[in-house]
This record gives sequence, C-alpha cells and structure tokens, in this order.
Amino acid sequence: MRKSIFLLSTVVIALFGCLLYTLISPTSSAQKIGRVQWEYATIKAVYTVGLPGEKIERIYGMTEICYVQLNGCKRQEIKQELDYGGFLQERGLPETSAARRQASIAASEIAFQKTLAQLGNDGWEIVGEPDLKFEFVSVDNYYKYENKSLLFAREDTKAIYFKRLKTQ
Repeated sequence: MRKSIFLLSTVVIALFGCLLYTLISPTSSAQKIGRVQWEYATIKAVYTVGLPGEKIERIYGMTEICYVQLNGCKRQEIKQELDYGGFLQERGLPETSAARRQASIAASEIAFQKTLAQLGNDGWEIVGEPDLKFEFVSVDNYYKYENKSLLFAREDTKAIYFKRLKTQ
C-alpha cells in the first residue's frame, strides 16, 4: 500500500514538474511563436477573353491568382471555357450583343467559382470581404502581353486575399 502511494505521488509530482517547466520555459514559447508562419495568395483579376461585339463560338472566363512570394508573384491562371451556342440554346436567347455580354459574365463567374473552390480545397482561407470587378479583354490584347495585369485599370478593381498556415 505504501509503495503504491509513493509511486502515485511520484508520478503526480513528475507531471506537475513537466507542466510547470512547459509553462515557464521562455525558449519553448519563443520556438512555438517562431514556427507559425503564413502564406498569402490573391485573386488579382477575373475577366473574359473576347469582347462582346466580336463573333465568337466559345467564350473563355479567366481568373488570375497570385501566390505571394519573397521574390514577387507566382502567377497561375484558371480558365473556364463556355460553349456560346449551348449557352444560347439553354436559355432560349437569340444571338445579340446583350446575349454575348451575358455569356461573357457567366464564363467569368464560373471561372471565379472554380478558383474559389480550388483555393478552398488547397487549404486557403479568404481574408476580408470579396469585392472584385469582372472585366473584359479582347483576344488580340490578351495574347499581346505576358503580364496580364497590364490589361486592367486597377483603380476600380480590388483583389481578394487569402492566407493559410505555411507547412514546414
């Protein structure tokens, strides 16, 4: 009986000592704080390739993601193809400039939704309220520039920011 009480009190004192050491030790707290790091990404632009006035068969909605890095932005483009004929048939619309504009907006929205789903599946959390203007770009201008951000007027468009814990 005395052995079991002695053993139990030894275990309790050892656990209490470990707990006290963990709480008081400044090095362990500093190491824990130093390990928490974040990665950041942003959706910089949502646009449609092809102006609503051009003759089109397919419309491409595009979303540009920037993965923020120390040496700049690692860019990724998400592309969504929309069959314009199928869009018209599905909605029973005649081929007009208004219908082309509706299809362009639909393609951009689908690309945007696809991008949000991809970032969410990859563990990214949205930071702040989304407020992004969908834009349109002609095919000629799209292929002219390597850096697509040159195509957009930035005074109206706000980026959507994301963060996730950096894996070590």
